[in-house]
Amino acid sequence: MTEFVQDAAQRGARIEIGGERIGQIGNFFAPTILAAPPEDSKIMQAEPFGPIAACVRFDDLDDAIGRANSLPFGLSSYAFTGSSRNALRIQNGIEAGMVNINHFGQSLPETPFGGVKDSGIGSEGGSETFDGYLVTKFVTQMD
Repeated sequence: MTEFVQDAAQRGARIEIGGERIGQIGNFFAPTILAAPPEDSKIMQAEPFGPIAACVRFDDLDDAIGRANSLPFGLSSYAFTGSSRNALRIQNGIEAGMVNINHFGQSLPETPFGGVKDSGIGSEGGSETFDGYLVTKFVTQMD
């Protein structure tokens, strides 16, 4: 996480809050908000798997969706909007295994968890858990 923050800051991003490790024992990192990290910064090109939110401006919704889909990853996405029309465009346009609109709570045992692209193939959780263990077979027979 430190490398993500340092790289973004060196490239001109502002650390609005956090940005540092918490203590010397364990793997604790302060919740962090990075404002305006450049497109070529590590935080904008890789999956951090930590408490870092990169906040960037976009020109319109097509720009935001295009930028999100330009990455080779697609595990989870989050969008906040007051427009049901934009919510529909986001859910249909974002290439991710999980799309969360107006909230952060996505992982429940009864719901599928998984990504697309380089973020994984398939899902675990929910009824989709069993898909990886099944072989679907279609059989026809004529006498």
